[in-house]
Amino acid sequence: MTNFFELLREAWQERGKLGDGSKQQSLSEFMPAALELQETPPNPLVRWLAWTLITLFILTLLWAIFGKVDVVASAEGKIIPGSRVKQIQPLDKGVIKAIHVKEGQYVKEGDPLIELDRTITAADQARMQQELHNASLNLAGSEALQALIADQQHNNQQPQKNHQKNNQHKKPVAASELALVIDEKLTLSASEILLHQQKTWEQWQQYQAQLSSLHSALTKAQSEKIANLETIKKLEQTLPMVTKRAAALHSLYQKKMASEAEYLELEQQRIERTQDLATQQQIQQQLIAAINEAQQQINALKADTSSKLLAQIADSRNQLATITEELVKARDMNDKQILYAPVSGYVQQLAVNTIGGVVTEAQQLMIMVPEEENLEVQVMLGNQDIGFVQSDMPAEIKIHTFPFTKYGLIDATVTHISDDAILDEKLGLVYAMHLKMHKRTIRVEAKDVKLIPGMAVTAELKTTQRRVIEYFMSPLLKYKQESIRER
Repeated sequence: MTNFFELLREAWQERGKLGDGSKQQSLSEFMPAALELQETPPNPLVRWLAWTLITLFILTLLWAIFGKVDVVASAEGKIIPGSRVKQIQPLDKGVIKAIHVKEGQYVKEGDPLIELDRTITAADQARMQQELHNASLNLAGSEALQALIADQQHNNQQPQKNHQKNNQHKKPVAASELALVIDEKLTLSASEILLHQQKTWEQWQQYQAQLSSLHSALTKAQSEKIANLETIKKLEQTLPMVTKRAAALHSLYQKKMASEAEYLELEQQRIERTQDLATQQQIQQQLIAAINEAQQQINALKADTSSKLLAQIADSRNQLATITEELVKARDMNDKQILYAPVSGYVQQLAVNTIGGVVTEAQQLMIMVPEEENLEVQVMLGNQDIGFVQSDMPAEIKIHTFPFTKYGLIDATVTHISDDAILDEKLGLVYAMHLKMHKRTIRVEAKDVKLIPGMAVTAELKTTQRRVIEYFMSPLLKYKQESIRER
């Protein structure tokens, strides 16, 4: 290579003398062919081209030896819901009165699905008496809960903003004291008293949890407000210095004493800090609003709880006076004749379509595919890749519906790989692999489109790296290893 560059340098220095000598070039045209070739120097382009090709070959060979590329494992599959599907079944046989959903429809948790026409034949005195007891105990429980809240407010025992554990988790009254409150109002069996005492205690704990949650949100907003103020203070202190430095550097730049790149870099810092300060100030206003809202929610919870308890007490007293056998029948019918969605999701495999049709006990009427925060992907991983894939490996998902070259990929993480292979008619022995998708939407034409179960996908995982030359040599090595061995 050194000789090549020396020859190239000498040829360049002598380039003005090529084709010229003691005789002029025009005279060489009238010489015999042998003399003309002797007097005319060879064209250096051929030599340059030869050395260029040799250099390119050497560089390509070096790249093939030392360069590495990723080895990617691909697996086909589909999107599946992150949790088990829910079966919708009636408690007892009945006649279909109304169907509120259709195949593939999205419903929210608690939405009515199917209404059954079921008539209660009779309601005996014992059921009526039990309903009367329940209404009486509800009244006693509401009054006991109201007394607990009033006692807590009077003794200032509600959770404080500093979340002191002694105030948050201390029970205002013992369970036996709550039982005595109910027992003083009604003479009932021990099991009935215990059941409604537990119900009242759970309502009390729920109220305490809501109140504690709101206080936690208030404290969090206050802490974030303090941290945000420190950030604003820091930006307000450093921004003038950056601005001053930018102005000084701009003056030097105008005088050609500083580079444009240095000035633009410092000016970019000044603009970013100015925008950061404005953003933090806006966040400060939002935090102040959040603090006010949290305090309002605390006050609203206290007032709303007291108001609801008073309303419940009034309603319970009215029910004790007006309850009848017809009310017992109506309540029982409302509880059993309507099937509600247990989760938010999509209706699949709707098995009934006829109003007036008969359904049997525990018959599967439909299934609910839950709507999850994160979807999962189930793919079939080839046997040749299973040794290089393990749990928690990152992956990229290609949605067949949306070309990845235009709409991008979805990041995912391997969550589970089956312990044994599954025999597939087309793919042979494969392993079922589950991946958790990091998001459930994809950006399409300036809007987010939801990904739904059933979409076909391809999962790609970067398993290892190998040299480029191995890619070309592996077939030859495999042929050398497996051939010319037969008997």
